[in-house]
Amino acid sequence: MDKLKVMEIEIANDLLTILLLYSIPESYENFRIAIESRDELPSPKTLKIKLIEEKIARKNKEIPNFRVHNKLFTPRKRSTNVTGKPKVANTTPTKKETETTITNSS
Repeated sequence: MDKLKVMEIEIANDLLTILLLYSIPESYENFRIAIESRDELPSPKTLKIKLIEEKIARKNKEIPNFRVHNKLFTPRKRSTNVTGKPKVANTTPTKKETETTITNSS
């Protein structure tokens, strides 16, 4: 916008706003439709501010989902034995575990 002023090229604000709206990524389609459906189009400067706010809102929305995802679905590291093969968990309880279970259930 400032470059156009330097070059002394005048473009109507509505036309400039429409050009800006159609230059944003396709993922902003809902945003674009919301702006276009207003009774009056915002000025290019206002649109620029709204686009920045939208980008910040989208970025802030992504971060919590990423953190929750990592906390809930962190894969466990598999331990390996000396040969490099995965260790197999021993499902047979030890004598002490068996005695403790029998004592607690009595």
